[in-house]
Amino acid sequence: MHKLLYHPSVLKKLKRIHQNDRKRILNKLELLSKNPKDTNLDIKHLVNTKNSFRLRTGDIRAIFEIDNTQKIIYIWNIDYRGSIY
Repeated sequence: MHKLLYHPSVLKKLKRIHQNDRKRILNKLELLSKNPKDTNLDIKHLVNTKNSFRLRTGDIRAIFEIDNTQKIIYIWNIDYRGSIY
């Protein structure tokens, strides 16, 4: 199991996201921490990066990096699709 670490700005953005969407993305991130290679999660590698990925849940996107040596997933950004890219 990987540990989830959140960038401080992510915690602020989570407060602005609708409660139902927030629950869904946090549940998906919890599943991600248990199994980062889960094929049922909508995860895509970001172009021109080594360990950066995005997790899609409805209109919400989470941008994160995986450090498999330390078993850490660092969440860089969470926001609605139109605002994150």
